[in-house]
Amino acid sequence: MVRAKRKVIKGTGIASGIVLGTARVILPGERKVPEVAIPAASVPNEISALEHAVSRTVAELTNLRDAAVKKIGGPVAKIFDAQLLIASDFDFLQRVKDNIAENKRNAAFVYNSQVQQSVQPLRRSPDLYLRQMAQDVESVADRVLAFLGSSQEKPQARFPADTILVGKSFTPGEILNYRNLKVIGFLVSEGGINSHMALIARSLMVPVVVAQHIWIDVENDSRVIVDGTNGVAVVNPTATDWNEYQKRKKRQGPALITRIKKLAKIPPETADGQPVNIAANLELPGPVEDILAERKIPVGLYRTEFIYLERDRFPDEDVQYEYYSRIAERFAPTPVVLRTFDLGSDKFGTNGSAYGEDNPALGWRGIRSMLEMSNVFKTQIRAILRASASKNLKILLPMISDLSEVERAKKLIRQVQLELRRQDVPFDNEIEIGIMIEVPSAALLADQLVKKVDFVSIGTNDLTQYTMSADRNNARVASLYSPFHPSVLHLVRLTVDAAKRHGKPVTICGEVAGDLLALPLFIGLGIDQLSMNPSRIVDICRLVSKIDSSLVRHLVGAVMDSTSESSVTRKLQSFKTALEKK
Repeated sequence: MVRAKRKVIKGTGIASGIVLGTARVILPGERKVPEVAIPAASVPNEISALEHAVSRTVAELTNLRDAAVKKIGGPVAKIFDAQLLIASDFDFLQRVKDNIAENKRNAAFVYNSQVQQSVQPLRRSPDLYLRQMAQDVESVADRVLAFLGSSQEKPQARFPADTILVGKSFTPGEILNYRNLKVIGFLVSEGGINSHMALIARSLMVPVVVAQHIWIDVENDSRVIVDGTNGVAVVNPTATDWNEYQKRKKRQGPALITRIKKLAKIPPETADGQPVNIAANLELPGPVEDILAERKIPVGLYRTEFIYLERDRFPDEDVQYEYYSRIAERFAPTPVVLRTFDLGSDKFGTNGSAYGEDNPALGWRGIRSMLEMSNVFKTQIRAILRASASKNLKILLPMISDLSEVERAKKLIRQVQLELRRQDVPFDNEIEIGIMIEVPSAALLADQLVKKVDFVSIGTNDLTQYTMSADRNNARVASLYSPFHPSVLHLVRLTVDAAKRHGKPVTICGEVAGDLLALPLFIGLGIDQLSMNPSRIVDICRLVSKIDSSLVRHLVGAVMDSTSESSVTRKLQSFKTALEKK
């Protein structure tokens, strides 16, 4: 009976949404392949078996890539292109064949041994991308070894309805395969928000929560709720939990596209007729993109890092131009804010940073790395400018911490603009340039910074963790990480007030932009735009219509006088409860 006790696990949501179902635990374990001595006469047969297994793996990965193109889009499918390159690596396979012939050992054992030698240094690497590559290599190896171990491919049956898989980690191919087998969500112990697994899951709109050792904490066949939006898993939920999350799921669940389509008015208006500009945060093509463009919902933050992460290198100008042009054309004339690469040493692959950092969040990332890699920065700016002929693109500079960074970045942008003019390449001469306020120093200097740019976006995720010195992915300090802490709110207000003085629009683009508790406060502060995860748009729009913009100004004073996070939350919750009773 103790095992059935209700348990709430707080982790990190890397793919939003809510699902309710039954857990199926996939236990991790080292691959064990027996070593078998073979006679010389059997060597050709073993090599032939290896070649056949590799061919079947390539065919399977090709099918997965084609399925990804249909379900998600070309850019995501390139993850499987990378695995195809791994599977068909001629030099590696030749080493395996030579080893089989020289040592007279079975193909499966030799292949697995060579794989383990290759991935060991990748696993230990401080570089996040190289650790991700180790997972891709092992994913390919699992397929090859499965084919080596069986004479015919075993068909996989679908899982029972409403299955939620629980495991240490899953590869991109596994996420896609399991989704095709009707798995509705995932609970994993390893995986970052920019991992290939997370990108695939978000594109497929499959909720994923990451929490340390979660595969140990959840038992097979237990009922589970996965809330990827808030990074929470409820194991053995009560009937009350179940009913409440069913209601939440209906409000933000799989019918997201339909629900956005049915919204009566974009932008929504307050009860007293004040429009509230709503925008979406995006990071890669996906099924929700079409409806956002159709409803003319702006993109307040488009994270361009994915175009790098899918390749392990910075793509050339033409590749980027085609990517940004497609985005611009899809949304035109609706504005799209493209944030320049926000990459640090934890994300650079072999062609980027050659060293690791103990704390990449406080190190060489965002505009800092781009200013030092000016050729990379200028290539991206050139591609964006070429794509800006539709006149709906904006440039956003991340991780600004002082005025000199803004001035240096704008100088490089002007250089690129001059080059394009000399070459008679058309671009938007009036393209707007904005900055992210996500470092406390930038908020404190906002009055100086906003004068130099066209708009400002407040990134509350990083602003909160830097202000509170609390890593948002660290469960031990989770209680400190809150955008409702008075210190964070005062920095937000400093930025908003500076923007208003200089007549510059200001956007909130952190996760709190889609928080119903924060909505009245942000309207009261005079935020010009709220850019959020698309899953939050419908709920936010509905609550906007109940708010009187003149009344929430009084709420601002009460909240800003608070001396603790709990006091802020209590006042906002009281106000929201009153609104919902209307």
